[in-house]
Amino acid sequence: MSGQLRELKTRIRSVENTKKITRAMEMVAAAKLRRFQTLMINARPYTEGLENQVRRLFEAQRMEAGRGGADAQVSHPFFERRDEKRIALVLMTSDTGLCGSHNSDLVNTAKRFLVSRQDEKPTVLIGIGKTGITTFKRAGYEFAETFTDLRASRIEEILSGFKKVLEDLYTESTVDAIYVVYSHFLTLASSQSTVEKLLPLEAPDREEGAARGSDDYIFEPDRKTIFSRLIPAYFEAKTRMLFIESLVSEQIARMNAMHQATNNAKEMIESLVLLRNKARQASITKEIIEIVSGSRALKVK
Repeated sequence: MSGQLRELKTRIRSVENTKKITRAMEMVAAAKLRRFQTLMINARPYTEGLENQVRRLFEAQRMEAGRGGADAQVSHPFFERRDEKRIALVLMTSDTGLCGSHNSDLVNTAKRFLVSRQDEKPTVLIGIGKTGITTFKRAGYEFAETFTDLRASRIEEILSGFKKVLEDLYTESTVDAIYVVYSHFLTLASSQSTVEKLLPLEAPDREEGAARGSDDYIFEPDRKTIFSRLIPAYFEAKTRMLFIESLVSEQIARMNAMHQATNNAKEMIESLVLLRNKARQASITKEIIEIVSGSRALKVK
């Protein structure tokens, strides 16, 4: 009985230590979530502002085309649509685990997408995050480019290199389209694994309620120069938002997973304490019975 009590006490201490670790990891994830969420909130107005400017440019071109000025229409290589003979797939996962089904959902989404394509030419894979890269390499896939060590201090460095790789792949016609598998931020309690086409860019739709043909724009400098400067900035902003959303979703998943692990540890501790108390009570009862039995034996003698 004493051996059982010692074993239960050891297990309780072990689970209590685990609970402390999971609780600490939950708090760290919450702190990182606030940091990345701030980045996402700050980046959203800039991205939306760029999208509005691109929308206005395309609307001005539509108006001019309606007046017979089609010869003056300009665009950008990022909007060039081609037959998708060969594509690139970007997989955004985390560097570390302990974040529930976050990584497995992304990996499964990417695999389903690749199976659905069944292209003759191999898909160009770009990996962000060690978990997805390692999983795909074990399955026999090769990556054209990888980015790891996803610390907050390296966000700009990673984004710069990542953006350059995508630009080169598309503008040099190495691929005809670029898709991204990432975790789309929904709420502070949930996210969703999503496949999104990043290139070619889609021309923003007209805002609902906007008057048709009510504005006439004067371009200064010329329209081609504006496109050449604005569109890369718009592409960079969209890429940044996808990356930051993925980081936010990762921390949400990790925080939820560690919260659940902490609650499970609490329940396990309560169960083990109950078993320990029962074992202790049984031990005390046994000792009392032995004392009473010994006392009666002495009286009989």
